[in-house]
Amino acid sequence: MSLFSRLFQAVRSWRPRRPFQPNRRAGVAVEPLDHRQLLSVNFTGNVPVDFPATQSPGVVVVPADLNNPSTLEPVIPPALQNLISVSGFYIKDIRVSYNSSSDTLSLGIDQPASGNSGQGQVIAGDSDNNGNSGTVNPAVLAVNPFFTDPANMGGSKYMGVFLGFNSPTTPQIVAGFSSTPPTPTTNDPSPTKPYEVAVANPSNLPFFGAPLPQYTGNFFLQNSTSSPNLEFNITHFSQLYQAETGHALTSSSVIYVGGQGGSEAADGISDAFIPAASVNIGAATQPGTPTPTPCPPQSPTIYVNYHEHRIVDSLHRDLVRVNVLGTSGFNVDQIVPNSVTLDGAHAIAHITRKTRRDPFPSATYVFVANQLPLHKGLNNVDLQGTLSNGEAFQSSNTVLNLPYASSVAKGRLHRYMGGGTIYNALAKIEKKHPGVVIQPTAAVAVTRSANAHPGPNAKLAVSYAPVVHATSRKEAARPAAARSTPRPVVTIQKADHHARSAVVTKVPTLLRHSMNDFLHHVSGRSAADATGAPSAHHTRHAG
Repeated sequence: MSLFSRLFQAVRSWRPRRPFQPNRRAGVAVEPLDHRQLLSVNFTGNVPVDFPATQSPGVVVVPADLNNPSTLEPVIPPALQNLISVSGFYIKDIRVSYNSSSDTLSLGIDQPASGNSGQGQVIAGDSDNNGNSGTVNPAVLAVNPFFTDPANMGGSKYMGVFLGFNSPTTPQIVAGFSSTPPTPTTNDPSPTKPYEVAVANPSNLPFFGAPLPQYTGNFFLQNSTSSPNLEFNITHFSQLYQAETGHALTSSSVIYVGGQGGSEAADGISDAFIPAASVNIGAATQPGTPTPTPCPPQSPTIYVNYHEHRIVDSLHRDLVRVNVLGTSGFNVDQIVPNSVTLDGAHAIAHITRKTRRDPFPSATYVFVANQLPLHKGLNNVDLQGTLSNGEAFQSSNTVLNLPYASSVAKGRLHRYMGGGTIYNALAKIEKKHPGVVIQPTAAVAVTRSANAHPGPNAKLAVSYAPVVHATSRKEAARPAAARSTPRPVVTIQKADHHARSAVVTKVPTLLRHSMNDFLHHVSGRSAADATGAPSAHHTRHAG
C-alpha cells in the first residue's frame, strides 16, 4: 500500500472522542414583551385607576371648568335626549403624569358615567352611548336616519388634547385622533385612523398640522365597557419642550393642557372643548423618577481671528472672523445664522465651506469688533448659537484686544491685520455667494454705504484712524446711495487729516507686556519677530 493510500485510510478512520454537542442556542426561547409593560403609566383604559387623583405628586387633574364660557360640552338634540343620556365625547377631566426616567408625558381623558345598566363610564367616541362605539342604536336611527357612529375613531371623529408651552391661549402641539380620515390605498382600502402627535393649528382647531412621529408614543383605545377611556403618551417630551421654547424642561416648568372631542357627522350632537389650564411638571412627575438633567450645550472647536494671531481691535469696526470646525457629531450646516452671537454681538456674515483632506465642513462667522464688550489685553470670548433642531451650542476662546493693532503692529503682523486697508476676501465671498450676508435682527450695521454706487460686492472698508464723530465737508458733500431697505455694510467714515495725525502709536507699558507675552505664546517666537519691538525679556523693566 502506498504512503498516500495509508494516510487517506487513517483520516477516514478518525472519530470524535466525545458525543456530538448540540447547538446550545437552538433551544433558546424569547418571551415576547407586552407593550403595556413598556409604558410610563400602565394603560388599562380606566383613567381613574391608571391616573389616581390621590397620587400627588405624580398626577395632575385638569377638570372641565363649566363656569368658563369657553368650555363646551356635547349637547344632545331634544329629539334624542330620551335615547342618549351622554355622548362619548363628553370630557369630565384630563389627567397628566410625567415619567422623567423615560421622558414620557402620559395623558388620560376621563369621562362621566354612561347611565346604562351594568356599564361604567361612557366609551370614548361612542356617539350614541349604546355600549358600542361602532354601531348605532336602531331607536336612534328611527329618529335620525343619517346618524353614524364609525368604530375606532373612524370617519370625522376626533378626540385628544392640545398643549401650549408659552401661553394657555396659543396651543403648539396636539395629540390624539384627528378629524381627517386616513387615505385608502390599494393594499388597505379601509385603513384605521392612527394616533398622532402633531403641530397645532391655533386658529383652526381641531385640525392637526404637520405630524411629529419622533414624539408619537403609545395609546390605549378599546371598544369595551370594561376599558372605556382613551389614554396615550408623548415620548421625548423634554426634547419637544426645549424645541418649542428654547429652554430646558425642569421641575418648575409649566405647560398648558386642554381637551377636545367631537364629530363632523350629521348627528346633531355638538362638540366638546376644554380650555387649556396650567400644569406644573414637578407636580405631575411620578415619585422616584428624578427630573432628567438637561444635556450641556455642544461645544465645537472654534478659532477667533486665527490668521491674525487672535488679535482684535475693539476700538474700530474691525472684522472678527470665527472659524467653527465641524465634526461627526456637530454639523455646521445645521447652525441657524441669525442665532449666532459672539459675546452678545450678532454675526453680519457667514460662509460654510469644505476644505481638502477634511471630512467635515467648517463655517466662518464674521463679527464687528467695536460691538464686542472687551477690555484691553487678554479676553475670553464666548460663541453661542442654536441648531435647526433647537439644540444650543456654546464655545469659547482667548483673544488679545489691542487698540490700533494694525497701526502699532509691524512687519508680518501688520500684513496679517490687513494693513489698515480693505478686506478683499470677504468682498469676494459676498460677490460669489450673496447669501453670506446675515440680515440684521438688531441695530448692528449702518444704513448706507460710503460708496455712492455700491453693488452686491461692496467692499468693507476699515479705517484705523481715531474715531471722528463729526463728518467732514468732503464726506458731507458726497451723495449717499439711495436704498429702500437697510443693507448690512460695515464701514467707517474717512477721517480728516487733522484727526489722522492724532493716531496714537505708543502702547502703554502693561499692555505692551501683555501683547508680547501673548504673541510669544501663540507663535512660538519672540514678540520682537512679530511686532518689530524689543522682546519682553529686554523691555520688562523699561519705562
